[in-house]
Amino acid sequence: MLEMIFPTSNELFYVGREEDKSQKDWNDLRNNMVILAESANLLMADNRAKDKDQWMKDAKLLRDVATKALRLAKAKDLEALKALNDEAYESCQSCHVHYRPGYKRRL
Repeated sequence: MLEMIFPTSNELFYVGREEDKSQKDWNDLRNNMVILAESANLLMADNRAKDKDQWMKDAKLLRDVATKALRLAKAKDLEALKALNDEAYESCQSCHVHYRPGYKRRL
């Protein structure tokens, strides 16, 4: 999570910081979205999956968002990438609610 998903998802969450993107910026974003999508695939591997129900649903949500973001990065569609933010947030939120101990719980 901390080494792959967190930094690459932040590239999507903060995609609008730099409106004027160079070709290198677009290439870096595409590469990060590949890593994000593949991270979701790794989460679904038999030796990593916590269960075959909600875990798989949450991982698929992440993969779907990352795949959309990859397609949009290839098209250099900044506005559509920014619009994908809510869907990306929901993907993260769902997994955290189900699997991150203490997430959104009061002491």
